[in-house]
Amino acid sequence: MTKYINYYYSLFMLVVLAITTASCENEDTQPSIIEEELSPITQRLMDSTDLLSNVFWDTTFMVSAGVEETDIHYLSMKGLSMRMFVFKVDLKVDGVELQAIMPYGSKGYGMQAIPEMMNYVEVPGKKVVGAVNSDFFNMSTGEPRGIVVLDGEVIKSTAMLESFFGIDKNGKPVIALSEDFELYKDDLLFGLGAGDLLVKDYDLAPNSNAAIHPRTGVGFNDLKEVYFIVVDGRDFDYSNGLTLSELGAIFKALGVKDATNLDGGGSSTFVTLHSLSEVFHIRNRPSDGSPRPVANGWAILANEN
Repeated sequence: MTKYINYYYSLFMLVVLAITTASCENEDTQPSIIEEELSPITQRLMDSTDLLSNVFWDTTFMVSAGVEETDIHYLSMKGLSMRMFVFKVDLKVDGVELQAIMPYGSKGYGMQAIPEMMNYVEVPGKKVVGAVNSDFFNMSTGEPRGIVVLDGEVIKSTAMLESFFGIDKNGKPVIALSEDFELYKDDLLFGLGAGDLLVKDYDLAPNSNAAIHPRTGVGFNDLKEVYFIVVDGRDFDYSNGLTLSELGAIFKALGVKDATNLDGGGSSTFVTLHSLSEVFHIRNRPSDGSPRPVANGWAILANEN
């Protein structure tokens, strides 16, 4: 009898030890504050804004020559979990380009998820290495709210939005007011509508919209470096979104000359070409649960070789 008692007691202790070990391992997976050196983008946000309290993790890697991605998980000053995704696109690097994309590679209106839209981009000698969503749109018809310029052709010249982002025929980025589109249209190679200005001539643009949502935005500096930013939201444990003023403060901290707001909410989508296989990887967590079919987007292209 004593032998059996000792056997079952030993078995019981093994089970308790296993449970305790598993519990400790689970605790180790909880977010912890980064103590090593931060990525350059994260460090600038820590130094130049009052938005980040602590950084749980961040990483920067090269998607392709001239294209970097930075992912940040941080605790906001409001005590909320936040996830941010940043493309830094250097248009000075040979072969790096931005192209406006539409559903199914057409010039007509419609809706398609960004990862699927990317599959229709065909440029000899080029590959798509990343993309984000762009313009606000009619969710029944897919008609963009802003202007549309594709390969130098003006598809839509009227706008219900404040601004637009584009690339001129010399490869330079442009952000301007929609009311001034006539001044720019002949020089644009690609252009899509955008919302409220966030930064103008290195200063924050005035903005009274205090709504908090997932966000997508774009900005650029005088070095022909373009930043696309997506911040997830509407998920308390994961990420909680930003106001437009907060998004503007992030762009200003990155030293952009001009920045503007793109469609956010469930439309916010950030996609990268996987480094190990030729598949598109959705890096953020769209608040709809999957990438929303949208009216258009911006694709980042690089040389195939």
